[in-house]
Amino acid sequence: MTLSLITMRFSALKTSLLLIFCITAEVNAQRWYEPADSINKKRAIVIASAQGALYTSTLVGLQFAWYNQYQNGTFKFFNDWEGWMQMDKVGHAATAYQIGTNLYKINRWAGVSKKRSAWYATGLGYSYQTVIEVMDGFSQGWGFSNYDLLFNTIGSGAFLAQQLGWEEQRFRIKYSFWPSGLTRLDGAEGRRARNLYGENLYEQWLKDYNGQTYWVSANIWSLIGKPAGFPKWLSVSAGYSVNNLLGAEQNIWEDPDDPTQQISSNRVRNRQLLLSLDIDLEHTSLPKGLVWLRPLFGLVKLPFPALEWNSIHGFRGYYLYF
Repeated sequence: MTLSLITMRFSALKTSLLLIFCITAEVNAQRWYEPADSINKKRAIVIASAQGALYTSTLVGLQFAWYNQYQNGTFKFFNDWEGWMQMDKVGHAATAYQIGTNLYKINRWAGVSKKRSAWYATGLGYSYQTVIEVMDGFSQGWGFSNYDLLFNTIGSGAFLAQQLGWEEQRFRIKYSFWPSGLTRLDGAEGRRARNLYGENLYEQWLKDYNGQTYWVSANIWSLIGKPAGFPKWLSVSAGYSVNNLLGAEQNIWEDPDDPTQQISSNRVRNRQLLLSLDIDLEHTSLPKGLVWLRPLFGLVKLPFPALEWNSIHGFRGYYLYF
């Protein structure tokens, strides 16, 4: 499996999540955004049609855009645990979680009960990701990853367990991005980064692990018993990120001008663990015109001061960390 195709395949999951998020934001932006008390047939038809179309179109798109480049063969497994310092795995968990939370809101808007919405959202999102893993398993250019499936399960399970246990999300898996700068480098390193992560910001937002940070944000108000007077929006966040990755397992790659030669980078690959604050608007009253901010703030970790530990420099702080 080529390194660029690994990131391309995962970007499809993020693109699907973006489409689901847009539907959720549109639902929340309308004056009739409130969940129906019982099944609303018109809304249910709209939601079922949109979910079915998205599910089918993305799988068909994957088949024609990428899988057709390789012949189908016998089912096989692929161990990619060491790749990308596990950022790909954390991304799988975050994507599964976000698909669950957004599909839940969409189904609630159609009048589906809380419990059924939680199960429907989890089942649809998990089956979608599992089908992709199975398609990987039969493709000569890919392979079924047990670790992908594990982290899909973790993400879906994190949503479902909280929704069934608390009927709310007290811990949210979020995402933030800031360009890593690797694609702006000159020479072989810059060419390698642009080949892996793309030429423009949209591609890099989807594929550049060096610029991505995944967070678990805990809503303090919900966790301490929802006391009166305590800010409902305040959360504390723990984040994970990486830097200087120009390959899945090491910074060595084939020279594009001479495949018999290899190019290496002396950039030191490193991990970052972060602690910061965040905003959760789920329990905060908003004007109807701003309700669309809820799904946005539920997906994106906002810039705040942060404390970082990384495997090279140790501890350091940021006035604002994106």
